[in-house]
Amino acid sequence: MDWYIGKEWNDTARGLQKKVLSLEFQRVEKPLLISTVEFTVKKPCLNLGTRPSKYLASNETQHTLEMGTADSPIDCYIEILLQQFVLGETSACSIITKTGERLQFELKLDRIVSNIQIDKLSAGEIYNLSLKYKEKGVTMYKAHPRFACDYFSRAAKLLITYKPFDKLDEEKNGIDNHALELLFVQIQTNLAACMLLEKRYEHVIYHTQFVETQEQPSEKSIYRRALAYYYLKEFEKAQKLIERVPQYEEKREFSKLRDNIATSWKSSNANYKQLVQRMFS
Repeated sequence: MDWYIGKEWNDTARGLQKKVLSLEFQRVEKPLLISTVEFTVKKPCLNLGTRPSKYLASNETQHTLEMGTADSPIDCYIEILLQQFVLGETSACSIITKTGERLQFELKLDRIVSNIQIDKLSAGEIYNLSLKYKEKGVTMYKAHPRFACDYFSRAAKLLITYKPFDKLDEEKNGIDNHALELLFVQIQTNLAACMLLEKRYEHVIYHTQFVETQEQPSEKSIYRRALAYYYLKEFEKAQKLIERVPQYEEKREFSKLRDNIATSWKSSNANYKQLVQRMFS
């Protein structure tokens, strides 16, 4: 086994590890980001507990997996692990959880059913793949926002390759440029929600830049951008954004944020005056 360079693989940031136990080469091929594979769970998972997993919690040992369809953290990690396998490989795998527990199991990559390179996809196919990632992210957002953010990021990176969207021709590229623009804006708005949870307010501002140029941006995007400005103490910018929303006074979230802005702005001005007075007293 010494000749095999990939006999051990680690992703310390995610707490993932695999060690090769055996190789039954048919051909040297690894799963890509867009692939469908068949694999076997060789040994039941230790320490899985009640954690959801379509594959490790199942009584079945053989599974078919389509990359980019996981809807639980464990299954997201299984996808990442399998992308490091070569065809016919059996490896001991582990996942270290937030609480420090080590999930241990063995997988064998039996077959790569399909393998597609992203750069071979048409604009229409890129749109469909990005939409799938976006929908998966929305599904996972409430319970697992960090994994949702990963899905949204994947979708955004795919769409960025086709900017500027107005260069696309529906007849030639298989997709209307307005559809790509709309999906990209939705994904940016979703990313802004993730960034707010992580208190990365500058990133929220970056992801919602489109609010300044669109005539009628969504209320979600306006609210998230205004909230980021509020936390950055850019009170005037936050207030102007809120006042763009028709009848904002009648909308509870906007009205409450507007009141918070006014209170914080007043307090900030008072503190500044006190500071100036102390400097010149």
